[in-house]
Amino acid sequence: MKHLAACTAVFLALVALQPNARAQADMPMHKAAAARSTSLTVTGLGGTTRTLTLDDFKALPHTSVQVHNAHTSKDESYSGVPVKDLLAMVPPPAATKNVSTNMQVVVAGATDNFHVALTLCDTNPDCRSGQAIVADQQDGAPIAADGAFKLILTEDKKPARWARNLQSLTVKAVSAE
Repeated sequence: MKHLAACTAVFLALVALQPNARAQADMPMHKAAAARSTSLTVTGLGGTTRTLTLDDFKALPHTSVQVHNAHTSKDESYSGVPVKDLLAMVPPPAATKNVSTNMQVVVAGATDNFHVALTLCDTNPDCRSGQAIVADQQDGAPIAADGAFKLILTEDKKPARWARNLQSLTVKAVSAE
């Protein structure tokens, strides 16, 4: 019984030293803000790279999409450049043309170290119903809170593969082994 009383006393002392657990539970968890993306680097399968500033990006032909953002429960409008068009800016060299497009992925990277992999089919409207765009405008205004660029996939039911503060798109070959 003395042992139980001693353990209880130690437990109560430790709890007393902890900040108010109830207050902490009511506080939202905040990650440190990521650096805002200010440019977009597109790297093709052979290593060809093109870095676009916001001005470079604005000069490219844009498309607009309407999506429902399940995280905010709002309908949103985005304007940006299709990922397929961005990848066409860094064509693979002839030496890599024998790599099956079914064995290539696009890795989208954000400034907060968030990464998402897309198949080439995910980026090609000839292959799937939806569109994959890199947006620089939301609801008619420049994207500000989420950096200059944001990856949007219109057919995803939840925006889990969307990437804010997008800074890179990199094509990589994958192996089945």
